[in-house]
Amino acid sequence: MLRAVLSLLLASVVLLSAAPGVAQSTSDPKFGDTRFMAYEGDQRWPTAEAAESVSGFSVPIYVGLPTRPYKVLGRIYDPRATGLAVVGRAFAEGLFSEADRQRDCANQARYRGANAVLVTNDQRITSVLGLTKDDVEKSAPLFNHKDSVVLAIKTE
Repeated sequence: MLRAVLSLLLASVVLLSAAPGVAQSTSDPKFGDTRFMAYEGDQRWPTAEAAESVSGFSVPIYVGLPTRPYKVLGRIYDPRATGLAVVGRAFAEGLFSEADRQRDCANQARYRGANAVLVTNDQRITSVLGLTKDDVEKSAPLFNHKDSVVLAIKTE
């Protein structure tokens, strides 16, 4: 009996969490649970002397600032921040690998014309984007980097 109730509850949560919290155009392809928000504005961004990058995806993923100048095309985020969608997000964190989420972010970035993904918690960037620490944590598409914003970038 308990098993049947739990199965029904899980099925309900999965169905309800499949409804996106942010409307997405039917013409936009879906990349896991990631969504994209374009950025328009100042393009003077900080760089670093050394960078860590993860390869093996459609575009490289910089964890921390890249060494070359870049243009921010937009932010990649997970819209499941309120209501029952939060439960779906929690299940996804337990069921799917970080590599799956990295792949979704890389594919989303490439589709938007980027040649890399930037994962950073640099306050110079989050403040320009108008994001609080809470905003970033609630919308981070990479669960191993919940304190970081994920950006689609074009390096020079």
